[in-house]
Amino acid sequence: MSLWKTLYAMVWLAFLQIVLGVVDVPGFKMFLVSGHVVLGLVILGLAHYDNIEIKKTGAPERLKRTAKATAILATIQVLLGIFLLVNLMLIMNDLLAGVVGFLHLVTALAIITQASSVATAYDMWEEKEFTKS
Repeated sequence: MSLWKTLYAMVWLAFLQIVLGVVDVPGFKMFLVSGHVVLGLVILGLAHYDNIEIKKTGAPERLKRTAKATAILATIQVLLGIFLLVNLMLIMNDLLAGVVGFLHLVTALAIITQASSVATAYDMWEEKEFTKS
């Protein structure tokens, strides 16, 4: 699959993951959580794959740094998610879970923002749609 396709796929998967994370349908919570977890792992893999593949190109350094930051955020996101999943299963600490949940949401928004930026910039760079000023 082309790199630009995996970059845009990550944006849409991140969007779907956020939707699954904020929707609460009675009776389907564990299905939604399971889908959210699976998408999170796919996004983690895509973020690191995209980072590795962009490093191999002649893309601008700023784009490479942004892709690396997105991969780091995805890794942090999984760690936050693991805490929330354990807390959901064991109901340990509501206050701490609220803080971690907020950080999880903020990180998700940062990931989708960064992933969108990387996808668009890489696509434009690959198509030679912009030049140095």
